[in-house]
Amino acid sequence: MKGKVTFWSIAAVLCISLFGFSGTSKVEATTTVSTPETKALTQNDLDAKKEEIAKQIKIYGENGDEIHPYTLEELKDMIKLEEEQSEDTPIKVMYKTFTSPAFNFNYNYWLGKGSYGQAFKNPRTLLVTPQGTAKPFSIIVAYDKNGGPGSRAKKVSLPGGWKGEMHYNMTDLKRGKKYRFKFVNDGSSSTNVKIKKVSLWYD
Repeated sequence: MKGKVTFWSIAAVLCISLFGFSGTSKVEATTTVSTPETKALTQNDLDAKKEEIAKQIKIYGENGDEIHPYTLEELKDMIKLEEEQSEDTPIKVMYKTFTSPAFNFNYNYWLGKGSYGQAFKNPRTLLVTPQGTAKPFSIIVAYDKNGGPGSRAKKVSLPGGWKGEMHYNMTDLKRGKKYRFKFVNDGSSSTNVKIKKVSLWYD
């Protein structure tokens, strides 16, 4: 599928909790990642992989400036690899759910139908499953304005090279508003980013 065009960095079961994108804003994200190795990983291996991932996560405020709300050790503590993953997802029965089909893009892609995707009121949690090994990409959360994208509310950039799911909580977003989600290729335009499925829970 060809990505939807137009042109923000939230993190991510990499199980990662991210708070405080800018000033008073904050975001909680959870990412689950599987390592490419087939052999069993020791605790030292897991720690090294978490540090490698944590160093590549980029967080940006509303003005576009990169911010550093966490130390490297704090980010590592928030990451849960697939080998440690819990299967619990109680949120599934609490809210409305949107589930996308598989999609891919070279530039960007708006989640949902239409040129600028679908607007979701009070989004709670976004679960992203890349197809195979993830390529670098960002997720921009934009305010809905007159049936299209308005200003950026949040952005999270994720590194490539991992397998699993990205699961983040967006209850920090302003309530009572609708938001649109744009996936952006952070690599070369010749690289095709493939997403197996995206699930979004919202009010």
